[in-house]
Amino acid sequence: MAGVVEAGTWERRERTDVLRFTLHLAQPVHQVWPAVATPAGLREWLAEADPLEARLGGAVTLRWLNAGGGGTVAEGTVTAWDLEHVAEYTVAGHGRVRFHLAPAGTTNGTVLRFTNEVPRAGEQDRLSRLAGWHQHLEHLAEALEGRPRDASAWTPDR
Repeated sequence: MAGVVEAGTWERRERTDVLRFTLHLAQPVHQVWPAVATPAGLREWLAEADPLEARLGGAVTLRWLNAGGGGTVAEGTVTAWDLEHVAEYTVAGHGRVRFHLAPAGTTNGTVLRFTNEVPRAGEQDRLSRLAGWHQHLEHLAEALEGRPRDASAWTPDR
């Protein structure tokens, strides 16, 4: 799995911080799309998604579960939706979370460009967010390889 999740980058804007990751996945777009755009797929690597109304303007609630129970609940809206290309959710506390999928050139794989735009934060928050998303995206790659994670075992240690 080395090289699947490149190091993330962070851009400071006037009022927001923008985090970006690029993933080079072996699976074709039609296999990656359900992992980022359906409740069943998101559950295998990120969070419970209920509801997830698969349309622009639809409601979305993400529930991050962790070891010991509990977790974060983030309600929001589907702010971009282009079937098998773009799924974007803007949720409380996590800002804008965008997945952009494209075929990987001459291979059957997928290039996934992930963006997270959030209100500006301090250095420790930015580093924690980078590490957290990097870990979640590694879980995505593992789930796509047939090794979904147990969401309830997730801890913030990274």
